Amino acid sequence: GPARAQEPAQMLQQGLGPQFMVFRDKGQEHLKLSDDQKKKLQESMEGSIKEMTEFFQSLEGVKPEERGTKLGPFRQKALEKLTALLKATLKEEQLKRLRQMELQQEGLFALGHPEVMAELKVTDEQKKQFFAVAQELQRKMEPLFQEAQSAGNPQEIGPKVMKLRKQYEGKVEAILSDAQKKQWKEMLGKPFDLGD
Repeated sequence: GPARAQEPAQMLQQGLGPQFMVFRDKGQEHLKLSDDQKKKLQESMEGSIKEMTEFFQSLEGVKPEERGTKLGPFRQKALEKLTALLKATLKEEQLKRLRQMELQQEGLFALGHPEVMAELKVTDEQKKQFFAVAQELQRKMEPLFQEAQSAGNPQEIGPKVMKLRKQYEGKVEAILSDAQKKQWKEMLGKPFDLGD
């Protein structure tokens, strides 16, 4: 189907997380990467795509519940490699802007990251509420992913997932104080759109 025709960089971003938007043309343009920087990233992306493809091939025939336990460490390793590459390749201000772009992509669920919690000075009570909301969202999404797998049309669940996330982002926002909301806006910097 049409999902096959996705550009590899978009596939990486969806499979591995928002940091990987540094491989997307729009992301690179926005960060004003030099040709040399683009070349370094391009070489790395080819390696990442190959690893990702091999990884997903290795999962064929693996039970769904076991898949999850393998995906976590794989993503973790991919992210660590990318972080090291970005530190070596990007300038300080490019790294800072990329971080803002990531937070925008993740939305308020970025609160799940310890460093974001620390920056916003999230209280223990707020943490409890946040994780309750995140778990509830997870429960609502589970059947959607199962439906996508059994029906074989992942592109159709995209809009449903987005709608759920938006709805639950509202619930997360309600947990934050006005001062925290203001600070969150500052952490995001100016809006950026990948146009997906």
